[in-house]
Amino acid sequence: MSLSRQFLPILFLVFAGFVSAEPQLGRDYLKLDARVASPGNRIELIEFFSYSCLGCYQLGPDVDRWYLSQLDDVDLILVPLITNEQSARLARLFYALEALDRLTNMHYEVFRAIHDQENRLWEMHAQLKWVSSYGVNVDEFKKLLNSDQVDERVNKARALAKQYPISVTPTLLIDRTFWTTASMIRSQDRLVPILNFLITESIERRKLLTGMP
Repeated sequence: MSLSRQFLPILFLVFAGFVSAEPQLGRDYLKLDARVASPGNRIELIEFFSYSCLGCYQLGPDVDRWYLSQLDDVDLILVPLITNEQSARLARLFYALEALDRLTNMHYEVFRAIHDQENRLWEMHAQLKWVSSYGVNVDEFKKLLNSDQVDERVNKARALAKQYPISVTPTLLIDRTFWTTASMIRSQDRLVPILNFLITESIERRKLLTGMP
């Protein structure tokens, strides 16, 4: 599915004239009291999501479009939030598709199957039938689902989420310091200003931490 596909966000209510000149701490985003930034020289945006989350289906394409304008400075990392057995199975699906190099073409197709077609992809038999319809080798897929490679990725996703007070999806974590959620963003037209503001704040914070001018 193309990143340019348009979605009508149900959870975003657009209030005319509501967008403030500058996002406000405590209302539009939260901040961790941390003295470290994300590793590396680039700003890291972690998108905690779940395939069962309708808001993630709606918000994701807008984040992707914004990210395409930030490729020189920002790394976007998708991390499934695992809270129960169902989300764990969907996380394994995500990492298996990633290992097969099929994620780019099938990521939003998973959302579409679950939310538009009511396909229960957290169930094994449904996953196997669904990936087969996209030409994925079922035996290879099953082997990956139960592989050490996918186990490791799932365990790392669990561990990463536990480092932060992440309890809802979608949550956007910027430079491991600032984060915002769909309920904080509130309207589609506020996403880009909030993300741009938090990227700028992250850059300035890094300068303070490193003593750079």
